[in-house]
Amino acid sequence: METEFQNATGKGVGEVVRDVREFLSLSCIVHPERQLDLCTLLPDLNMYGQFSFALLSEAYAQGWEPDAAESFYRHATAGIDEELASTMIAAFRDQSSEAYRTLCRKYGNRFTLSDGSYWSSCLALGIDAGEIGKVMQYLRLFTVTLMEFAYMEDRNPEKTYTWSYYESFRRMLDELTAEPEAEPLPLKIRALGGSAGKRDGDGYMLSLGVDIENPNPDRMARGVGIDITLKDRNGNIITVIKDQLQSIDPATIYHFGVTKRIKGAAVASLSATAKPASYFKLSTPIMRHLKLNAPRVARAENATKLIGNLQSAYDRPLHSVILHYQYLNADNKILGGGSEWIFDEIAPTQPLKISSTVSVPLPAATKILYSVDFDALELVKD
Repeated sequence: METEFQNATGKGVGEVVRDVREFLSLSCIVHPERQLDLCTLLPDLNMYGQFSFALLSEAYAQGWEPDAAESFYRHATAGIDEELASTMIAAFRDQSSEAYRTLCRKYGNRFTLSDGSYWSSCLALGIDAGEIGKVMQYLRLFTVTLMEFAYMEDRNPEKTYTWSYYESFRRMLDELTAEPEAEPLPLKIRALGGSAGKRDGDGYMLSLGVDIENPNPDRMARGVGIDITLKDRNGNIITVIKDQLQSIDPATIYHFGVTKRIKGAAVASLSATAKPASYFKLSTPIMRHLKLNAPRVARAENATKLIGNLQSAYDRPLHSVILHYQYLNADNKILGGGSEWIFDEIAPTQPLKISSTVSVPLPAATKILYSVDFDALELVKD
């Protein structure tokens, strides 16, 4: 049986068949006390299934006709369980079937540390037993034997299905040996301000704006919980305004706005916190392509209205978008803010008219800042 990649080309059919059968007869014991053999690992997760899937995948990748691929597979793996062979052949005949997708998850050439696939399970067992070297050698023999098939006789493919097994395995090892990533930086409150309306009975309207910075250049903040604490002049808590954002882009300041009716004493001091539930690895901001064009302020006796057109430059519709906005004076002090939920679909290149009112008069408002929030992961789905 061949053990070196450089000697795996140009072999005849008979020699390749012989090496396949020899490889499938090997044991790979990674835990002598428990007698864990990677070849026969589990009834439904073993090398016979792994090699069968890889061989047929390589044949299809190299353009073999199904009949020819199945004939070679049966000849090279003579003695393999007939039920397994029939299952494999039927699955490859219908690659849109759930049976094929299940086999692909277990035996495909793209796998990760925690997906329960054959090779990820082998690595986990190798780590547990301190036998990573033995697992790597088994992987090497597996790939060399399959390379013999890919380069059999005069074949010289530009690329092979098989090599991705080795690449996926190396990525898993690199992840395990990589230096741990630094903890993400906490979100920061950069500015906070607001205005109160006239008292009506036991309460009044309060309009607020909070600037929340995500200082991380390579992480999107997800599920951001916002708490705005209002206190009276004696330091007693009047209430805590709670809200949540789905996504804040990396290296971005989010302009949050809210207007609510407050019961109780007048507000003497404000404070705010913003904490994400998680972070998503992302180096390029992706939420900046929904623009509020030509925004303007319309004033009324007891209200302030924002008018503009929301324009999307994305290549797919957006759903359940929320627009947050703030009003600033000429000295860039936050006077208040609000939000508008948009449940209608926002289609690409079709402007959506926006009209949003806060029930607090803000006569000194001269500038508008805004941010949009939606499920940003919709943009990165296949």
